[in-house]
Amino acid sequence: MNTPYNESRDLNLRPVVGLLQSIPEPVVEQLAMTAIKRHRDLLKITEELYRALPPEIQAGKKPAGVAHVKYLDAAIQMHSQMSALTTLLDILGRAPKV
Repeated sequence: MNTPYNESRDLNLRPVVGLLQSIPEPVVEQLAMTAIKRHRDLLKITEELYRALPPEIQAGKKPAGVAHVKYLDAAIQMHSQMSALTTLLDILGRAPKV
């Protein structure tokens, strides 16, 4: 389960790259803008859940409880969505103004 991270591997989501291969730039830009807004929302939720955790759980000194699992789930969703956003930005070649 603890496979070493390889920084040199391709981090784009290949299915998304294939899906958008022939899609016009304005459509990809709109998708990227939507993804940026969604990422901001997920980041806010994740930060709120983290701040609600007791300091000893934040510091990793206590085992995870229900609130910690909710935070971890939100963080995984946020980071997963960030992978999609990064792929969209790579396809677009720039960050749109949102």
